Amino acid sequence: MMDVDAAQAVLDNSPFGPWWGFKVEAVAKGHAKVSLPQRPELFRPGGVLQGGCAMTLADVTCWIAIMSLFGEDDPSVTQQMTTSFLGPARTDLLCESTVVRPGRLIVYGTAETTDTAGKLVSHHTLTYIRPPQRAGA
Repeated sequence: MMDVDAAQAVLDNSPFGPWWGFKVEAVAKGHAKVSLPQRPELFRPGGVLQGGCAMTLADVTCWIAIMSLFGEDDPSVTQQMTTSFLGPARTDLLCESTVVRPGRLIVYGTAETTDTAGKLVSHHTLTYIRPPQRAGA
């Protein structure tokens, strides 16, 4: 099973992970918790984090939760994501994601993103497709 250090290594070795600065907080079977520190370039005018921050964090957190079930080489990719923004975010973000249905071809999960005060700022539903791995790939 994937642990925090292995999940952090996946993010740190990805092309996008270091730029975002994600920090894996917890990993369990079908569950993950990842944080995103706020920084000036993530804010939009008005002092609010741009909404894509919560969405990207939710996508990455669910991806880690999926890897906790299927391994680091799992080919799952996001097929659909629905986000409901529930309030403005102005602080670091923390996202918790749970795999609700780990299917052979389709994986369904949910995620919730909170600010440092624990206030829910967004709720996400995510669907991933697990394309068959090609022989020799």
